Amino acid sequence: MFFEKFNRNYFMVIWDSFAAKGFEIFKHYLKLFYKLKFICYNVIMNKSTKKFYMHKISNLLNVQKIVTIHYQTLGKNYVFPEEEHDFWEINYADKGNVFVGLDGEKVELKQGEMLFIKPNQPHFMESGNKEPHVFIISFACRSESMNFFSEKKYAVPENYRYLLQNIMSEAEDTFDLPEFDPNLNALKLRENPNLGGEQIIKNSLETLLIYLLRAAQNRAHTQEFFVSKIADSSELEDEIVRILNSKIYGKFTLADLSNELHYGTTRLCTFFKEKTGKSIYQTYLKLKIDEAKRLIRKHKNFSEIADMLCFDSISTFAFVFKKYVGMTPSEYRNSIK
Repeated sequence: MFFEKFNRNYFMVIWDSFAAKGFEIFKHYLKLFYKLKFICYNVIMNKSTKKFYMHKISNLLNVQKIVTIHYQTLGKNYVFPEEEHDFWEINYADKGNVFVGLDGEKVELKQGEMLFIKPNQPHFMESGNKEPHVFIISFACRSESMNFFSEKKYAVPENYRYLLQNIMSEAEDTFDLPEFDPNLNALKLRENPNLGGEQIIKNSLETLLIYLLRAAQNRAHTQEFFVSKIADSSELEDEIVRILNSKIYGKFTLADLSNELHYGTTRLCTFFKEKTGKSIYQTYLKLKIDEAKRLIRKHKNFSEIADMLCFDSISTFAFVFKKYVGMTPSEYRNSIK
């Protein structure tokens, strides 16, 4: 309606001008008309244009530099002399046990455990009478969140170990790593390194650290029904959840839990039920199913998932999955939940 009225009135002016002053003035008004029409159109359209705002991503952790990466098989009675440096170091026992000295005191790292060594902390390593395999990565990170890890030791959950595997496999294809060099002080790029290998190492390390922070904060970062309860829970409850989490890729019995915590099974079951409203076994299955959901999103097939999580059969897995999720594994795979 606006344009129709505008067109009609404006052409009357153009006609009068043409009759009075000729064709040149007509062309001038015609150009001006189209220019004004274009401006009016843009003004009207811009009023309904959707505005987008860019969300700034906050970084909980930022690994600035990788210093060294080692994977070593230590000989019997091997001793690495004490040293210190101004960056972080992680020691991980991949096979067997190893001893790490911190400030003159020995800490035993059992297979599957990880120890954080803070900057400028004196430390050494001993193999004892075995031949352990150790993974060591040192890095620079000035993020305040790293202070949480100072001198901490963790049993790395099996579902996080793939991140260590990522770091090691990418390092082998990105850097020229020596077979055994405890005095390694710099990483040398391969002639044709993996495209993006350094970034994958950084991202994998940061992801591992964030997952460990989450687990420490919530004791079960994927279990929503624990968040409000565990925040004020006792050490015993936390320990039960930690043990259940560590066994989702294996088998579990109440007798195992009782032996590890040195409490009777009846007391443990009653205590946990009162604290969480769930039985220990229900909680254990919920942990397994939450992990199954994560694996499905990674495109693992159902048979493989059932086997990895130690279900007796794929039909048992499907039955338990539907009970806890409300849909079959196939329905979940096709959903966006």
